[in-house]
Amino acid sequence: MKTLTYLDGQFLSDPKISALDLSVLRGFGVMDYLRTYGGKPFRLRRHLERFILSAHEIGLEVPKSIDEMEEIIDELISRGGFGETGVKVMLTGGVSDDQLMPGGKPTFFAVAYPFKPFPKGYFEEGISLITEIYQRPFPKAKSTHYLPAIIALKKGERVGAVDVLFCDEKGWIRETGTANFFAVIGGKIVTPKEGVLEGITREVVMELIEVEEREIHRDEIPSFEGAFVTSSNKEVMPVISIDHHVINKRSIPLIICNLMHLFANHTKLSEKNLLQNI
Repeated sequence: MKTLTYLDGQFLSDPKISALDLSVLRGFGVMDYLRTYGGKPFRLRRHLERFILSAHEIGLEVPKSIDEMEEIIDELISRGGFGETGVKVMLTGGVSDDQLMPGGKPTFFAVAYPFKPFPKGYFEEGISLITEIYQRPFPKAKSTHYLPAIIALKKGERVGAVDVLFCDEKGWIRETGTANFFAVIGGKIVTPKEGVLEGITREVVMELIEVEEREIHRDEIPSFEGAFVTSSNKEVMPVISIDHHVINKRSIPLIICNLMHLFANHTKLSEKNLLQNI
């Protein structure tokens, strides 16, 4: 895949960081991901605000201001010329003398690459999830530690699942390996309130429609009238089965279809810069 990276004041096609960086040795770092619509980054400032919050959650300081990062990302998108672009902003723990504890200067970099949409069938027919027991220790931080998610996603692939729905040890639903989770229960859209990353797409959905934030238990899955996941690259993606439970006879309910149209219209408006950074 063709990429372009900003690192240490340079725009590079083949960047390098130290093998002794704690992001490499221990998975200590944070990141964020955003994409463009019509070549314009969607909710850029909100993503960067969350990026800074993630860093603070694990005790790191971002060495760039939001304005500086916005300029870097705009330049990456312009130089990359990828059409629609995906961008990851990263902050590593830096080089460590004892290869365990932070002590060096954190490294900031950003990577741009062509945005690759998911298959249309995922949106038209819905996807399947599997469940696993796991609770991220710092849910407010979008860290670079994805080991549990990667292992679970590989397991899901073997049974045709696109993502994994994590529940804590008491059975409370949290989030998926790469997205926030919503369910339709009693005609209402509900989403877990605690122990989840505050997703930017989740935030947009809650602006567009009425959503109830509450705890959802795994035992409620058979009663779901619908379900969907949200993220910057998944947008609003319907779910038609979880483990062995088929939802709404594999039919996407009207309330979710309407939301998908609302979200699509919202992003079209963002292309005209009418709804940037609100």
